[in-house]
Amino acid sequence: MLPIAGKVLLLILIAVTAYFFVQRAKFLISLLGVGTPEDRSDNPGERLKYVLGQVLTQRCATKNVTGKDLAGIGHLLLFYGFSMYVISYGFHLAEAFYDKLSPALFGSAFNNLFFFLLDTAGLIVIVAVIWAAVRRYIIKPDRLEASMDAGIILIVVFCLMILSFKVEGFRLLAEETPFSEGAYMGSLFAQMFRNIGLQESAHTLFYVTWFVHMVVIFGFGVFILYSKHLHILAAHPNLYFHSMKPKAMLEPIENMEEADRFGASEITHYSWKHLLDLYACTECGWCNANCPANNSGKPLKPKDLIHNMKEHLLATGEDLLAKQKASANGEGAENVGEEEPGLIRKVVTEDEIWDCTNCMACMEVCPVAIEHVNKIDEMRRYLVLMESNFPQEVQVVFKGMETNSNPWGIGMSTRADWAKGLGVPTLAEDNEVDMLFYVGCAGAFDDRYKKVSVSMVKILQAAGIKFGILGTEEGCCGDSARRIGNEYLFWMMAQQNIEVFKEYKVNKILVTCPHGYNTLKNDYPQFGGDFEVIHHSELILDLIKSGRIKLKGDMAKRITYHDSCFLGRYNAIYEQPRQIISSFNKGSLVEMERNRRFGFCCGAGGGRMWMEELRGNKINEIRTEEALGGNPDFIATACPFCMTMLEDGLKAKNAEENVKVMDIAEFVASQLLVH
Repeated sequence: MLPIAGKVLLLILIAVTAYFFVQRAKFLISLLGVGTPEDRSDNPGERLKYVLGQVLTQRCATKNVTGKDLAGIGHLLLFYGFSMYVISYGFHLAEAFYDKLSPALFGSAFNNLFFFLLDTAGLIVIVAVIWAAVRRYIIKPDRLEASMDAGIILIVVFCLMILSFKVEGFRLLAEETPFSEGAYMGSLFAQMFRNIGLQESAHTLFYVTWFVHMVVIFGFGVFILYSKHLHILAAHPNLYFHSMKPKAMLEPIENMEEADRFGASEITHYSWKHLLDLYACTECGWCNANCPANNSGKPLKPKDLIHNMKEHLLATGEDLLAKQKASANGEGAENVGEEEPGLIRKVVTEDEIWDCTNCMACMEVCPVAIEHVNKIDEMRRYLVLMESNFPQEVQVVFKGMETNSNPWGIGMSTRADWAKGLGVPTLAEDNEVDMLFYVGCAGAFDDRYKKVSVSMVKILQAAGIKFGILGTEEGCCGDSARRIGNEYLFWMMAQQNIEVFKEYKVNKILVTCPHGYNTLKNDYPQFGGDFEVIHHSELILDLIKSGRIKLKGDMAKRITYHDSCFLGRYNAIYEQPRQIISSFNKGSLVEMERNRRFGFCCGAGGGRMWMEELRGNKINEIRTEEALGGNPDFIATACPFCMTMLEDGLKAKNAEENVKVMDIAEFVASQLLVH
């Protein structure tokens, strides 16, 4: 137990630490209040289960562990090791006020085990810190930056472990009866101190070292709130408040026809949860490492975007809070502080905004559930709807959607021409069907993808499924319009489609395009369009497994499968296409190096299909080169955008004569056993 003077000094240290901690925490929490309201209070049980599962198992840190990057394992060891020390600091403070130096708080057996585990944890933390320092400052992987903040944290944690061992060592020398027989590192340090003649002054050195230890701990706690390691405190609530809606689903604009602002151009236009995202960023760089824009040499770096937004929020925070207070008091907020600088062009460049493919690779690998894509798309909404500012070539796309409900602008009257002679009824002719085949714009107008539509018809007819199409009554799903930022155009197309679906009492909808699939399944319910939506990979696999279609199964080719972002990361459909391929192909299914949740985008998502790629290398050519690395005979796809981008990539690589791109429906249609 500390003497009176020591207790007073400790209380002063605690009070000073609490003051600075509370002041900074209060500022940071208040700053979240400048964002717009958002309700994330739903499903508290599921949220708690999720955050505990992520944190206690360190799934958040280890989910990206691969054979090439084991950093998550080091983080796991550091987390559990340091957590032991957090518990021990509570014991230290309890002993300082309530116990003598020698007796154990919970009995000798507990004490021996606890300090054995504590010393082991300390060694583990030291190893993890050294490994982290070597990786960050010597190996230097591209995704990590050798920042001063990171260096300070590593040094402090290392020093805390050494100080802990020193405290144990001096305590063992100072006490007649050892406080613990399990503190083997303390015993080692005690022997070292005894050998250099410090036994007589051990009592004083214990108190001095103990206080130094406490000062470093409390100082570390305050420093966290000012450093990039703010995520240590912000990550847990951010995980708790993660979106429980479909992945990267964009929120509709409320009262669109009456709203005076669309999208986001200032930091205050984002919700408090989006601002919490900024605090939670660990700056691990996983988003950068997996971003196709960054990987292809474009300005967009998701980590930098989040970091720059955070720095902007903190730099303008005092003015933002002053304006908020003035507004609440009925004063003129415009006269308080400096004019709020906008995000667009001053913090986030237009190139960064338009380079995003909405592939969601950043969000998939983020350990703390940051929503990068939604932030970018909100800025797109502002540019498009408030400034009419978007890439020039998109003007033609918008016009085509407005006049003919497809991005090519081809006449709507030809929408069903692909089906002539196939015996495909429209719902206007017969609406007593098992499902609606929603063909989509590519399936109806793109000459290459029309073949996929025809193949799908053959499969449906072979399975004896009664289906129909809408023909000229079918409209564009609106995915590209929404992802580019034209929410108003999307809203009109969605309303029109939903009205037609309901008119024909549609319940089940089959879609071949992942963009249409994601839009109808996850976006349309926002507007009252609740339907059962299935992707053709799901249906085909079910037909194969149930025996409703039979395949020859005599193909023996090397096939590699490219994961569509909107099918895979957005909707977790990874295995169905692969199982379909394995059902008819006796040859090898050659996986690309980046596959499934780590799959690399083709470059067409987020409306990029309709924009020129003016910066860096072409994303589709990078992906095509990866595909060719497996020396395949075929590249299999399940998306019209991916098919177009990969075929263009093959042409750029002069490989179109040797390798073909085919949709899974085309493979299956060619393998059908027709009785």
